[in-house]
Amino acid sequence: MISEESTIQINKSGYLHRYRPEMLKYIPDDATRILEVGCNDGAFCATLKRTDREIWGVEMNDEAAQKALTICTFVLVGDFDAVFDQLPERYFDCVIFNDVLEHIYAPWDTVRKVKSLLSQNGVLVSSIPNFRYIANLITEILFEGEFRYCAEGGILDDTHIRFFTPKSMCRMFREQGYEVLINEGINPCKSWKEKLFINLTFGLLKDARYKQFATVAKPIHS
Repeated sequence: MISEESTIQINKSGYLHRYRPEMLKYIPDDATRILEVGCNDGAFCATLKRTDREIWGVEMNDEAAQKALTICTFVLVGDFDAVFDQLPERYFDCVIFNDVLEHIYAPWDTVRKVKSLLSQNGVLVSSIPNFRYIANLITEILFEGEFRYCAEGGILDDTHIRFFTPKSMCRMFREQGYEVLINEGINPCKSWKEKLFINLTFGLLKDARYKQFATVAKPIHS
């Protein structure tokens, strides 16, 4: 498996390339109109490019957005809510949020709004950090009894506004009128000590192996 470190590189401006190869399998092969919200400099969008695809991006950082524009068909610069009215309704076969929803004050509202952007068979694909990740539970919560935000990324990144477990991820999508097609862990822990601890819980913390969960959800049409 490709390590998380190998999926992230820093460009000359200090902005991050996020290739996210582990997320590729969740993008429907027949999706031809794709939107990535929080597309960064377009690194993940570049992996999605095909001659039959139209790739859109939304990005708040203007410098990164300009780089993404060299890859994507269209890039809208700004907060998702601010540019939402510029996005075509019932148009996208796939809308992607790679580690974005946890940075939004009301992600459930965002998830609900996306429904109007999706085509008849369109899906919302997301990667969301798992608060039950074993390193987070043991190091911060259990042993240190601490809840300390940090600037170095990770589960307790100081830009994270909301926190999710796999169950609460699914609940959010279902409450906003989606059917959850896939919800599975990605980027598992590599420490044998942490794996042993999880095994000793007899399955109670099996979801704690994964730093993030990938979810594919489809609106339930009435």
